[in-house]
Amino acid sequence: MPRKPEYVSIAETLKAEVLAGQYDGSPLPSNAALAERFDVNEKTAGRAVQHLTAEGVLIYRPGMRAIPIPPELRATNWPMTGRYARARAAQGLLFAGDVNGNVRKDTVGREWIEAPPLVAALLKLDTGVRIFRRHSRTFVNDVLSENTFMFFPEAIVREVPALENDSQIRVVALIEGAGHVVTRTENQIRARAATSDESEIFGLPEPGVIFEHSHGTFGADGEPLEAVINVRPAHGHVITFETFEAPLSENDQ
Repeated sequence: MPRKPEYVSIAETLKAEVLAGQYDGSPLPSNAALAERFDVNEKTAGRAVQHLTAEGVLIYRPGMRAIPIPPELRATNWPMTGRYARARAAQGLLFAGDVNGNVRKDTVGREWIEAPPLVAALLKLDTGVRIFRRHSRTFVNDVLSENTFMFFPEAIVREVPALENDSQIRVVALIEGAGHVVTRTENQIRARAATSDESEIFGLPEPGVIFEHSHGTFGADGEPLEAVINVRPAHGHVITFETFEAPLSENDQ
């Protein structure tokens, strides 16, 4: 029988400790401390943390130590399919099949803006370049669950003008209908303090905590197709936008 990789053995030990409540209310040790404890290098320790993040046991926050998923969410099973599997596994990112209740997504804004630094990095563009932004909000049983901003390079909007003027959310089908093939995303999930506006729209006590999931989407030739920033309260659930894209009409196909 093949020997189990070191990082898997470390992950199993840490998982047992997390589920036993050893780290409730506190972050895990740093990768350096874990490396010293298990007598491995920091890269191996980091892989163990990433493994548990993918399992939905930990929340990894770039630049900060990993924290356990709250006990009340640990029993949730995250289906590991589709191009957002890594993001879903990280903590509470749900698709339609995982949600009970009435779900709707409203488009609340469409405008051309100058690319802010985070979005410019995701789209591989210079900061300040002209891009198109769509703003939508997802509600579950009329409760706001996610605030979403989608950003598109000018070249993609020229190819797919419906991205600018269509009130429905059907991004992937439209982009792929224009000849691009979505092949990969670059994802980042972090916990941060909510802004005053975010606290107000989500009804959070201040200082509120939100999860921010940002990702860039790329085509087969590496071309940037879209950047998305999803924001949700640290409690409750979020709906990723692709689940609720409207079907294409016969005229669009």
